[in-house]
Amino acid sequence: MNYQEALAYLYSLSDYERGGSYMRDRNENLPRERCLLEAVGNPHRSYSSTHIAGTKGKGSTAAIIERVLREAGLRTGLYTQPDLHTFRERIRINGQLISEEEVAQLVPELRAAVERIEQEGRFGPYITFEVATALAFLYFARRGVEHAVIEVGLGGRLDATNVIMPLVSVITSIGFDHMEVLGDTLTKIATEKAGIIKPRGTVVTSAQAPEALLAIAAVSERQQAELIRVGPAEGDPAQAEVQAGRLPPLRYRYVLETCTPQSQRFSVETPTHVYRELELSLLGQHQLENATAAIGALEVLRSKGIQWTEEDLRKGLRSVYWSARLEVIGQNPLVVVDGAHTAESMQRLIEALRETFRFRRLIVVLSTLRNKDIAGMVQALAGVDAVVITTVANPRSLSIEEIAAQFKTHAAHIPLYRAETSRQAMDLALQLAQPDDAVCAAGSLYLAGEVLRWAAAHGNQRVAATIEGVDHSG
Repeated sequence: MNYQEALAYLYSLSDYERGGSYMRDRNENLPRERCLLEAVGNPHRSYSSTHIAGTKGKGSTAAIIERVLREAGLRTGLYTQPDLHTFRERIRINGQLISEEEVAQLVPELRAAVERIEQEGRFGPYITFEVATALAFLYFARRGVEHAVIEVGLGGRLDATNVIMPLVSVITSIGFDHMEVLGDTLTKIATEKAGIIKPRGTVVTSAQAPEALLAIAAVSERQQAELIRVGPAEGDPAQAEVQAGRLPPLRYRYVLETCTPQSQRFSVETPTHVYRELELSLLGQHQLENATAAIGALEVLRSKGIQWTEEDLRKGLRSVYWSARLEVIGQNPLVVVDGAHTAESMQRLIEALRETFRFRRLIVVLSTLRNKDIAGMVQALAGVDAVVITTVANPRSLSIEEIAAQFKTHAAHIPLYRAETSRQAMDLALQLAQPDDAVCAAGSLYLAGEVLRWAAAHGNQRVAATIEGVDHSG
């Protein structure tokens, strides 16, 4: 089996990510994943781990934790999703993507185990994410990883990654996404994500909405787990619940000091220390929330024997790179790409653009998927100067006509332009923009990947250097 054959097998399995709906009972997820892992020797038990759930910020938080631990000399694994360009981005050791050869070597072993289990008839069919998760765990074990940072795929309680027993769990910002699976209230969504909290474990959360926090606190209490909250220094959105004794107070507080188009400086007050003038390479104040959650998790890890120094922390924050998060790919006009794909993340993106950069007009290139809150995203874009609507090479891509209808309803004053492909959309946006304007592509990580490949094809050598193979069209 070669890499393309391995990939074809993985993608042939019934899969929410590609099809947009589940094909069988989600309650089988964990028993099925445990059975597969047992068949290949329970590789996830050979290293310690950190587990991260949330609506937004999971990937950035995971990347920060992994980068700091790598600076501390640990052999790290990182498992995230989805990918921008190649499946291999999901599985990394010490920052290096799993090779095509290693995927091709391990998938046949997993396929044989899957086929044996399915012949027994105990479960429904496996999906791409479940086998990919087993692939990551097996690869980490075979390559001697010491600590793995694992990002949840969807939800938490029934996610295939929830077979691990992490040293610390992290729940990042909670918002409305995947409501057809996770529920239509913040309480339901947060409860699903809080399913990663383990009995007598420790959970760090950067969630701010009181409704979500109360759900996380309820699960923590049932699990007799320690709940550590992080948030801004200037105030706690859940202070009323704290005063009423329903929530613990913030234990980690951050404050922005300075911000430039290259980085931002901030301080974090912890229960035992104050980190001053930390420099973070990721832009946008929402990344300070993610970085502070990472610091909280790192301090829990250190209390459990995973050693790192303040210098490791500073180096990790300065050097962490996570693509398509307020990523600048052009100047004159300013061109930015971001993976924002919820109403709240789109609102935060627009705020971050205006706080971080100087420009005259803002032109947004927009594409999104069918299960997203497009009405909420359109409302978040109500203050921009023009929008170019397009589609991405994904079967779940929302049509241009459907997006345009939402603008007609919620933001009819915004000039709209249409382009059949993301490449045509970017070309059109640059034709519309003056040198002192800004162009931002957002709405989907699939769009972000296509736009980054467009930038590489147009001679952006820095972006091209970050693309280590392409499995996707578009």
